[in-house]
Amino acid sequence: APPPVARHAAPYAAAVAGLGALLPELEGRWSTPVVHDWDAHATVAHLLAADEHLALRLGIGARIPGARIDEDADWTEAWERRTAEVIAHEHRRTPGRTVAEWSAQAAALLGTPHARDHELAARTTLLMGIRLPVTEHFLVRAFETWIHTDDIGRALGLAVPPPPAEHLELLVALAVRILGGALGDEAPPVLFAVRGGEQWVLGSQSDPVAAELTLDAVDFCLLVGGRYAPPTVPRTTTGDAAAVRNVLERAASLSWL
Repeated sequence: APPPVARHAAPYAAAVAGLGALLPELEGRWSTPVVHDWDAHATVAHLLAADEHLALRLGIGARIPGARIDEDADWTEAWERRTAEVIAHEHRRTPGRTVAEWSAQAAALLGTPHARDHELAARTTLLMGIRLPVTEHFLVRAFETWIHTDDIGRALGLAVPPPPAEHLELLVALAVRILGGALGDEAPPVLFAVRGGEQWVLGSQSDPVAAELTLDAVDFCLLVGGRYAPPTVPRTTTGDAAAVRNVLERAASLSWL
């Protein structure tokens, strides 16, 4: 059995297992359109590319030719370019080969000392334009893997369960931290809560709260993942509508998925 992972890597391990459980449903349906202009095969290839950056950082050899970390490049351009390269590469192979490469890379990530040792993974590194502890980059990988698993499930007409509550809590907390940084200290303060969970003041910490906003935890993650337009996400609000709209629009703008 593989060694147990630490709390910060558990959501990624679960998301990888969740996608692995869904993939057999794609037999004979790999050309199903999923998201953006990707079919199911391309979506898994994208995850192979998406996990690659952290893998390289943690000393795992690249599985696809052309892997590199260019610190000077615009990260969104580099991200899109690498995704296109890997999708083109994988479309020349069978979906089974792509799945095997993705699965092996995911297993290698979960086999690193960083996946088992919270203290080792507490060091920060710059990935995708943001400097975070490696612990949180594992959460980013979990977030993206789950969102794209959900994308595939929706394309197939199959319900994909959300992450377990203890994992969802970690993903929400990470998204809130990133959203708070994106809003900065000048935004009108909004008391944000996830239904049945924690609450945070987003924006200015010195001014009186201008509005309150409550979202379901899964809906909040789907908003941050770009799967809801701000006006359509189910929510409960009171107070300054412009302050709420600012939070929702900034949350949606975080999506790179």
